[in-house]
Amino acid sequence: METYPSKNIAIDWVEKGTLLRNLFLSLSFAFLTALTAQIRIVIPISPVPITGQTFTVLLAGLILGSTFGAISMLMYLFIGMSGLPFFTSGVSGVAILKSPTIGYIIGFFLAAYIIGEFSRRPVVGIVLGTSAIYFCGIIGLMITLNTSFMNALTIGVFPFVLGDVLKAILAVGIALKLK
Repeated sequence: METYPSKNIAIDWVEKGTLLRNLFLSLSFAFLTALTAQIRIVIPISPVPITGQTFTVLLAGLILGSTFGAISMLMYLFIGMSGLPFFTSGVSGVAILKSPTIGYIIGFFLAAYIIGEFSRRPVVGIVLGTSAIYFCGIIGLMITLNTSFMNALTIGVFPFVLGDVLKAILAVGIALKLK
């Protein structure tokens, strides 16, 4: 028995689906990301709350694969920017571009793509994808808050590592169950 699926079965059925169905699945993940954005725990030392979004991003990459996982996160960003209250605390519109969370949201697209590309090695994909979210988040914090790299790391990465490890374990478990 192999430790990880050679190819996630969920990705197989996405690849065999029609474009319309796969776009619908991507839209569904965009809405799921918006829903999990409302699961919010405020951290006193950070302008960025803990949310369920990163869990959904991991699942999007693992289940939808690189192309449709990334498309789902682009849908999330653009639908939220169009005015629907998709972002945490019901924020919507182009105001998100000035938010300390914008870097993370941009990182979601990259992470879903990377995780989908590494579906044969999900742990590697999740580490690289989560690193992409953190990297973009740090850049976003440095720009929006005019802060140093070290401060952005302190308020934008360190408080989230343990929770993200737990989310990763859960996401891999769900992906393996789908096999």
